[in-house]
Amino acid sequence: MSETTELTFNVELAAPPTAVYYALTNGAALREWLATNSQVATQVGGRIYLWWQQGYWATGEFLELVPEKKVVYSWQGRLETAVTKVTFSLQPGDGGTHLSLTHEDIPAGEDAAEMRQGLKDGWDAGLANLKSVLETGLDKRLYDQAFLGILISGLVTAEQAEELGIDAAGGIRISGTMAGTGAAEAGLQAEDVIIDMGGSETKDFPSLQAAIRPYRAGDGVKITYYRDGEREQTMMTLGTRPVPDIPTTPKALAEAVADVYAELDVQLDEVVANVSEMEADYRPDGDDSWNAKELLAHLITTERGMQMQLATQVTDGTLDGFPNNPAAWVRSVTAVYTTLADMVALWKRTEAESVALLANLPDAFTARKTSYLNAGNTFLNGLPPHTRSHIVEIEALLKTAREQLAHA
Repeated sequence: MSETTELTFNVELAAPPTAVYYALTNGAALREWLATNSQVATQVGGRIYLWWQQGYWATGEFLELVPEKKVVYSWQGRLETAVTKVTFSLQPGDGGTHLSLTHEDIPAGEDAAEMRQGLKDGWDAGLANLKSVLETGLDKRLYDQAFLGILISGLVTAEQAEELGIDAAGGIRISGTMAGTGAAEAGLQAEDVIIDMGGSETKDFPSLQAAIRPYRAGDGVKITYYRDGEREQTMMTLGTRPVPDIPTTPKALAEAVADVYAELDVQLDEVVANVSEMEADYRPDGDDSWNAKELLAHLITTERGMQMQLATQVTDGTLDGFPNNPAAWVRSVTAVYTTLADMVALWKRTEAESVALLANLPDAFTARKTSYLNAGNTFLNGLPPHTRSHIVEIEALLKTAREQLAHA
């Protein structure tokens, strides 16, 4: 029989055993501190699958589950021939939990040295992040990483890149930049498509995250992007991700979001005042472009997507992926709400639904610091800049429509 060894870890967590047990067994919670993606069936004999964007994955099954006390599952990672075992033991302590982790049945031979080191490094980083997530709500994978300061509006696929004349396998389209960040100082603008960072392609979200991973705050990096069909390059100084200031209660959060949405609605009302239906239907580039109503539909479907993501988390689930502006979904909205007034009214109702959802977040969700912080940051700081940039786009489009139709 081959000789085996084990790795042991201990950490003190300022969180009750109920919160720690949830973080170890819930699929959405596992993504918040350990893996990029997860699929779990939390029952003895149920599966556990974890995947990291760096290319590593591990799979196994739950062998023992004792709520608030113990979690045991088998483990076999990518390129690992041995099936090992992971045991978490929880002991209530002074205002918190003592967590001990044992990863056993690991091959002890020299040929498994890299495997052992990889598991040790992974658990060291993971447990440090578990402590941060439970105690502060901050995911160290984000807040310890260099920060770009871009506002992402969506992906450009390889097919879309070819249509746009972009010489790349895809890219990240931005809707603007955050004030005072490296991206703003580098001059990046709404509708720029980033295709490369520091010599690494950025064709999708995982590749963008992989490209930024080696860098730290203060580093300079060359960004390659397309603007109006032209390939451009600029140097950017990376910063640190700002910690969002999120109201501590759902009621206060909902009120803060409502105030931001009210300001956006004033801006939108000014833009669409006295606009004709012909102007609202105008497409600058035929069927390949959106009109003003469809831009509003895009805002509505994006908001609904975020509502669904939040509702899924509230019910302890996970939602994988997000539709990348499918024309069928956008145009299904304008097919039902045919006038500009209809679309504006629907947009405001959708905003009101988001505010009501936030106001009704249950205590159990609010207590999960990372989940609550991320939700608050999305609706208070993430969606509004995206909305604002598209209102500006709608204003410019309507101005063009008015000029073109006047000469028709």
